Amino acid sequence: LRPHTSESLLVLRGLGVQTRSQGPGYLFSSRLLPFGPAGGSGGGGGGGGGGGGGGGRRFIPVDKVRDVLINEAFLGFEVRYYLVIVVEGEEELVVVFPRLLPGRRTVEAVWRGVRGCLYEPEPGRRVDGKG
Repeated sequence: LRPHTSESLLVLRGLGVQTRSQGPGYLFSSRLLPFGPAGGSGGGGGGGGGGGGGGGRRFIPVDKVRDVLINEAFLGFEVRYYLVIVVEGEEELVVVFPRLLPGRRTVEAVWRGVRGCLYEPEPGRRVDGKG
């Protein structure tokens, strides 16, 4: 029997973002990365679990989302890129896909999609900011 990990990010324009993570966190332990396997701080459901099973779901209203960023961390001799959400009023970052830690290209594609949905340009204004 192989362990199964399932993680998702749901972005609802004008409402907020929901992160979900469940399954074993066998890719790293909480001592290796600064954010640990729970995927951010508490204060709104979600998180949960150490290196074993468990998981959580968390909804962050759009007015609490300060920014969505790509961070990097060293895991042994590897550089791992991960997507984080900066939440207003919280000291810790919310890590998206904390167990899977997808590659840089995947993280960038998700980052672009999230920002495009959360921070859509004003009507009549071009994406490059001109006109």
